[in-house]
Amino acid sequence: MIRFEKVTPKNFEDVINLRLRDDQVGFLENNLYSLAESYVFTYLEPRAIYNDDELIGFMLYYFQPDGVVREMGPGEGSHEIHSDGKDYVYLKRIMLDKDVQGKGLGRASMKGAAEFFRKEYPSAAFVELMHYMDNDTGASLYESLGYTSTGEVRETLRPGTEDEYDRELVRRMYY
Repeated sequence: MIRFEKVTPKNFEDVINLRLRDDQVGFLENNLYSLAESYVFTYLEPRAIYNDDELIGFMLYYFQPDGVVREMGPGEGSHEIHSDGKDYVYLKRIMLDKDVQGKGLGRASMKGAAEFFRKEYPSAAFVELMHYMDNDTGASLYESLGYTSTGEVRETLRPGTEDEYDRELVRRMYY
């Protein structure tokens, strides 16, 4: 059973030691960067993903109530706050360790995350995420789970740079 736990001193090192497959590196920042980001930008919620008692992944998200304006993370600007007048959850990052991929746990984690968000944030009308335009595997998974393209492509500043931007497709899954 998939569950989501806070990152604590007990699981911290295990979380930062989770790894992507070589062909996935570059699609998202590493977990240590994400944890540092959540320390500075306190609206971000980091969670360790477990399958029963086995740590299998990590996710970073936030709840965005309609009308709340906040200082966003590096390169994100204010685009995150445009929610069509609705509360929502933004799934900023989700990853599974390379050793557990290909077993249906990514799909199960995505479904579990949507259920977790629904329970934690009953006023949320949808879950939003973005993915790089060339992430065909992610796009296929998200589409199959009901995350439809909004047609919006956002440019975000690549972390650690001053002038390198990534183009990402916005998807939403409505409750």
